[in-house]
Amino acid sequence: MDTAAVFAALNIIGLFVFAVSGALTALRNDMDIFGVAMIAFVTGVGGGTIRDIMLGSFPVWWIAAPSAVFICLSGAAAATLAQPLIVSRLKALIWADAVGLAVFSVLGAQAALAADAPAIIAVFMGAVTATFGGVVRDVLLNEPPLILKQDIYATAALLGAGVYVGLLTLGLGSSPSAIAAALTTFAIRAAAIIFDIPSPKFARARKNELE
Repeated sequence: MDTAAVFAALNIIGLFVFAVSGALTALRNDMDIFGVAMIAFVTGVGGGTIRDIMLGSFPVWWIAAPSAVFICLSGAAAATLAQPLIVSRLKALIWADAVGLAVFSVLGAQAALAADAPAIIAVFMGAVTATFGGVVRDVLLNEPPLILKQDIYATAALLGAGVYVGLLTLGLGSSPSAIAAALTTFAIRAAAIIFDIPSPKFARARKNELE
């Protein structure tokens, strides 16, 4: 299996679906064409940009790969044209976001490993790459970020990145590890969406325990 081709395909898929989720969010907020394109682009490249800044990798990845701009714009155009066929833009963007989350959790971890980051940092960077584009999108549109809601979201990205790094450590090849990890992330996120599974949280202390 051609590793470079697998990661190139994952990158295109991740950029496109994240751009779609960004564009759909912008369309839900009645933004104009420029706003839709800008939010789509920020959603697509935001997580990887923050990852590269944290790792000290300059210039950030999409500067050297300008095709990312066109992929994001294609996602924005696809979302805009598909509007009449979409029953619920909210559900569509949630599922598009789930696919992007699955793909970028792996790509982020791989990029960190390529920058000689330790395994634990690679797992963290996988989650950063997968979630922070959506955070920037939601903050710009004044919406509560998905990462701060009770859904299993960042947890899925962390687990997926952990699976990828773990499988590599066990000696599995990069391509099968990437595919298995992306499917794991998507399965966890999909289960959370379908069955409305909340992320674990600490029980709130009773008033008399605080006094």
